Amino acid sequence: MALTDYRNQTLQEAITALRATDGLRRVKVDVRSIPATAQPPKADALLTITLNGHKQLFVAEIKTIDRRVAVAQVHAQLHRLIRQSYPDRRPLLVATFVTDQLAEECRRLDLPYMDTAGNVYLPTEGFLLDIRGKARPTRVLKDKYRANNPAGLKITFALLCKPELATAQYREIAKYAQVALGAVGPVLDDLIVRGYLSNTTATGRTLLHKEELVRQWVTHYPANLRPTLNPRKYRAERELLMHIDLVPAGAYWGGEYGAEKLLRYLKAEEFLIYAAALPPTQLMAKARMRLDPGGNTEILQAFWNPEIAAQPSDVAPPLLVYADLMATAEERNLEAAQRIYERLLEPLVR
Repeated sequence: MALTDYRNQTLQEAITALRATDGLRRVKVDVRSIPATAQPPKADALLTITLNGHKQLFVAEIKTIDRRVAVAQVHAQLHRLIRQSYPDRRPLLVATFVTDQLAEECRRLDLPYMDTAGNVYLPTEGFLLDIRGKARPTRVLKDKYRANNPAGLKITFALLCKPELATAQYREIAKYAQVALGAVGPVLDDLIVRGYLSNTTATGRTLLHKEELVRQWVTHYPANLRPTLNPRKYRAERELLMHIDLVPAGAYWGGEYGAEKLLRYLKAEEFLIYAAALPPTQLMAKARMRLDPGGNTEILQAFWNPEIAAQPSDVAPPLLVYADLMATAEERNLEAAQRIYERLLEPLVR
């Protein structure tokens, strides 16, 4: 995969910081980028790190992280890549800056990392590098990517679910993404600058690097868009919930039960409903829901046009169910998320 300027700069600054560390001036880092024509699954880069004659192969994910759930997502993504395509390599997170809290989470998950400040955790059979406490660089790369704000995430979601929308007029994109018309242009411009959208006279706009764009969307959805969807927690009876018809209420299953209906694999313990109109009073009455901050059911505002993806009429688009599961960072849900990705999303991103 050809690296975007942002990711390439992050990688090169992390390598420079590693080599500048006292006692590591002779460390050797060889980088092999992945061609854009490679078959999925793709990695950001393949690294070979050699220290004192000991060599270790890594498959790297390059990104800015600011939450523990993002660490879990990177961990799951890299191990999926290793199982499918790189069994001789170890996972590696390359980040702009890893805080002490995120560093501890990486160690808990046994996820090697390196950042642009010189913090590094590389446990291998031949050597162990464990450097922590380096201060945040005075110039940390800033992510001003408009596709990561709430309107941008809605637009990107619509494009990922319905890639042919890339060629549509702004007004059509705004209708499917359910955003203001003025939000479309700046987001598409950012996608072009970042290399996720081409715009040529011959072919018009075309969505590129969809696999990476999915990862970006899943990382930013929980923090940037989800809180704007008026989430409320309720307590409801499980058996009543499972026999309710959501279609008349314009509602959709997400999360664990959405995965259960898509896969027939996961047995839901928590329930998540996206509803077009809030509050869905008839639905709540049928399930005997009552407000409870620690309840087993959460209701959020549905933010997409139902026409953007072919799906069971009562289940949210697979990309959203996948994001819901990944955000929990629970092992059982991550396993179900991987199955959704392989069965329903991977054909889309190819």
